[in-house]
Amino acid sequence: MAAALGPELAGRVRLLELKDGIHSPAGPFTHGIEAADARFVSIMGSDDYLEPGALGAWAELAAQRGLDVVIPVQRHPSRAVIRNPVVRFRRVSPLDPLKDRLVYRTSPIGLISTALVRRAGLRLTAGVPTGEDQEFSIRLALSGAAIGYAWGRPAYILGDDAADRTTQARRPVDAEFDALLRMLRESWFAQFPLDDRRAVAVKYVRIHLLAFVRRRLDADDWTEAVRVDLAALVARLDEAAPGFRGHLSIADVRALRALAEGVPPAELHARVIARSRFGTPSTVLPSRIGAFFAADAPPRFIAASVLMSR
Repeated sequence: MAAALGPELAGRVRLLELKDGIHSPAGPFTHGIEAADARFVSIMGSDDYLEPGALGAWAELAAQRGLDVVIPVQRHPSRAVIRNPVVRFRRVSPLDPLKDRLVYRTSPIGLISTALVRRAGLRLTAGVPTGEDQEFSIRLALSGAAIGYAWGRPAYILGDDAADRTTQARRPVDAEFDALLRMLRESWFAQFPLDDRRAVAVKYVRIHLLAFVRRRLDADDWTEAVRVDLAALVARLDEAAPGFRGHLSIADVRALRALAEGVPPAELHARVIARSRFGTPSTVLPSRIGAFFAADAPPRFIAASVLMSR
């Protein structure tokens, strides 16, 4: 690897070796971050890459706006935008953790202030099979840091091999949601304002938990033990973030109710599929009408997501 750098980069790149015996990127990422002495740190997936000029453009934006964090536009190799996080249309900075739905971006790519990482004690979670970056990113998003989104600047490209990463593997419930369960036990999570905790709970149910249910049902890999474990996890979220269900769609809440009631798998499957029929009233309307204008409730979330594609 050192030989492949060539003379131009040899004096600017420091190669570090880590043998921790753990099948997780948390160790190498943390090792690199702790060794960093630049103003910003940045991490990348093994098959990802940057568009030309990306780092310079992000650093320039950080300097112009006084930012601690720059979240890049993320694209597929086809150039299609990955709408995550679903920020307000053309909003660059300052971003608001709730209005700009920052907890949805749980991969800490882009530029992050090295001083902020150390001051806040941010670390990737070692020893979890997936989600090692979730605590780091959620604490960062809710830290009060000056965060910006790099609209119109060179992007971070998610490689074609991303679907083969460990985040797509099939695991037991306690392993799949180990990182979340650890967060829920932490005192720092309980100290977040209720609106912040609700945003995290909504994100996990909407993006992770109900998708996990569908994957298991699609694969005919559903058991009563899996249902009980998932229902217990939802109950734990209810305790940690009371009222979060009101921000979910009617269809989402119907699926959660079916999960708790232990309906036959075919009925649960139908409920989970129904939540993906986007544009129907039950997927557009929040389960609590008072949450209609909440940033993470379906009406505003869907509208902002559509605008990100333009």
